[in-house]
Amino acid sequence: MTSNKIHLIIHSDHDIKRHIKVQKTRSPYDGDWVYWGNRLRKIPDKPLRVIKLLKLQQSKCDNCRLWFKSDDTIEIHHKDRNRRNNMIKNLSLLHGHCHDELHRRCA
Repeated sequence: MTSNKIHLIIHSDHDIKRHIKVQKTRSPYDGDWVYWGNRLRKIPDKPLRVIKLLKLQQSKCDNCRLWFKSDDTIEIHHKDRNRRNNMIKNLSLLHGHCHDELHRRCA
């Protein structure tokens, strides 16, 4: 596209982003953490290693063992404290506040 020409943007210029429908009988407030935890693993905008860790940890925080919800801050923790070691066995997912608490205890 040159600066002196007008370009019409059409639908085919954009990629299709699929979404996962929520079952019509479900609500985030119904207390079914299994459904919402499993659904969280299927959201396409999450990085692949987060999806793998959610599956390994059964959508639960490695510190408090509570289910992750869609509005939770999910952080990746390096178990050996080496940020360069990004092997799956060295990583775990934690709630943001659990991650802060863990590092506060270790400091």
